[in-house]
Amino acid sequence: MPYPRLSLSAKLSRILTATFMLAGVTLGLAADSHAQTETTIYNFGATAPDIPYSGVVSDAAGNLYGVAPFGGSGNHGVVYELSLVSGTWQATVLYNFTGGADGATPYATPIFDTAGNLYGTASGGGAHSFGVVFKLSRSGGGWQESVLYSFTGGNDGMAPTLGNLVIDKAGNLYGSNVAGANLTSEACQNTSGCGVIFELSPVTKGQYKFKLVHTFSGGWDGVGPAFLTFDSKGTLYGSAAGAWGGWEAPNAPGLIFKLTPTTSGPWKDSATYAFTGSTDGGAPSAIVFDKAGNMYGTGSYGGIINNCWSGYGPIGCGVVFRLTPEANGKWKETAIYAFTGGSDGSEPDAGLVIDKGILYGTTWGGGISNGGVVFQLSPNSGGTWTETVTHSFVGSDGYIPRSTLIVDHAGNLFGTTYSGGTSGYGVAFEITP
Repeated sequence: MPYPRLSLSAKLSRILTATFMLAGVTLGLAADSHAQTETTIYNFGATAPDIPYSGVVSDAAGNLYGVAPFGGSGNHGVVYELSLVSGTWQATVLYNFTGGADGATPYATPIFDTAGNLYGTASGGGAHSFGVVFKLSRSGGGWQESVLYSFTGGNDGMAPTLGNLVIDKAGNLYGSNVAGANLTSEACQNTSGCGVIFELSPVTKGQYKFKLVHTFSGGWDGVGPAFLTFDSKGTLYGSAAGAWGGWEAPNAPGLIFKLTPTTSGPWKDSATYAFTGSTDGGAPSAIVFDKAGNMYGTGSYGGIINNCWSGYGPIGCGVVFRLTPEANGKWKETAIYAFTGGSDGSEPDAGLVIDKGILYGTTWGGGISNGGVVFQLSPNSGGTWTETVTHSFVGSDGYIPRSTLIVDHAGNLFGTTYSGGTSGYGVAFEITP
């Protein structure tokens, strides 16, 4: 199978349709790091699991879990586990989706609760064929799937695709639908709805109550919400595509939104930062907080505008950004690194992970074979950052990494690629310091 290479506009269109220089910056082509080693721990194949769109999550024992939207007994996708057995990583399919009431085509990385149950979303199937929220629990030596909620495609939204679930201390689940709801505005009518944020609260054993947290209007609050995360105070943050001038980049540079709990009803919504698509970046992915309360994330275009192009013309190769809280309640955005499109990578569309003050991430373009890289950003004195390429993919070791990395207690990084490997259907990899 060949290694597909998507244009930026095609990539953004796929994400939206399927659901839906700089101050203080160290620029230039970064040298490859020889201090870390990349190992392909599993080659996904033509049988389940194959083509992982998202990353993996780890349990306390170091086993890795993920989903694949295709493959399985009915080709409706699977939940899988990767475990280390006698020095070799082996894959086990924990659940095969049937495409019926149990769901179909899972995209987003699942999450664990404190009891070891797995939760996730499937973008299709369910009682109304608009997707489900599911739970996998250990039962009799295996895993049993239960559907917590089936979306109707109405006010509750539809197509939970790339957006992840998050869980609070009380066990409530929160997630996003990139489409559905609010068909009263013209923008939402043209896009099958602008999306919602929802909450699922446990009420009795196995039963959950659905609640709308926010319905997007297609205006200043954007469209197509995804990639949620909590701060230390229980405030919910996420990213959304912008609605100004249309859905496609560079007309929809996107924003970071903030949702604050209220005593009753929908949460209070505000835009933390609206991107311009210029040197500050555009199309933000998931954000992560450091211990000081700063937010970090990636924008898949923008930055050094003349270095990367799309069908719209010069669009930039993407940035890593920081949002710093200010005394007036606003946030200051700084692009701490702008990708050049060369060996340092291009078009990051996954989130970041922080380990000991260093940021790690992936780009799906650039590198020595234009197949993407794993990179790290290290802070310097004076507020600048230095980018180092940890690994550059060439095809046999994977191609097009699109997932947010995870890091274990020893500093090892784990992730997946969308393509490449021995069969061309992607790999799971480990980067060892």
